[in-house]
Amino acid sequence: MRRETQNILLVLLGGALLKISFTGTYLRYVKPSHKWLLIAGGAVMILLAAVSIIREIRGARIRGDGHDHAHSARSAWLLVLPVLAVFLVGPPPLGADSVERASGNVSAKPSTEGEGSELFPPLPPGDPIALQLSDFSARAAWDRGHSLDNRRARLLGFVVHEGKDTYVARLAISCCAADAFPVKIKLTGKELSNVPDDSWIEADVTLHPGSATRENEYVPSATTHAVRRVDQPEDPYEH
Repeated sequence: MRRETQNILLVLLGGALLKISFTGTYLRYVKPSHKWLLIAGGAVMILLAAVSIIREIRGARIRGDGHDHAHSARSAWLLVLPVLAVFLVGPPPLGADSVERASGNVSAKPSTEGEGSELFPPLPPGDPIALQLSDFSARAAWDRGHSLDNRRARLLGFVVHEGKDTYVARLAISCCAADAFPVKIKLTGKELSNVPDDSWIEADVTLHPGSATRENEYVPSATTHAVRRVDQPEDPYEH
């Protein structure tokens, strides 16, 4: 690869990293805490390209090099096209399709099975109480203190239809979208078949005690009291 091509790719890659960092698009790919790493990486790429370009210009002046590099520049632009497609036409965040493809995986749970209520801090007062789906799912499966019994929870997620069943789901990530795994809660008590997949909702629910078992892959069921359509949050993933 010619040096001109390397410089162009460095500028575009660095610019793309800065763009997705400052527009918030990076949240489709990585955790919020990675923002400054992306900014630093993009700035370093652009700086390296600038230094290389300056050195090339100075070297050409010293040598008196008048050679036309138009041909290599045209080749570089051809290589840039897939870079533009990836970084400027970014895919949406993972959604219902990813949850359905991952069917068979166990939802998030503590690493030590059923050690008791000490794994879970007491829930604050209030009705309903806002919980992440991963917290609700883990408590439903493993909390021997039964902290969710007779408590109304407010869950935020997107709709997933699997056969006749309807779920509210989120993708949880440890580092980036590549390691995402689904967390879902089966909703009962309200007819939601007319709500399309990937529609974001806020649901007030109460747990069906004992519904998260090994047989159903530790996916709890909950009675739905109220459902509201909402906009997708800026950060679509749980962490």
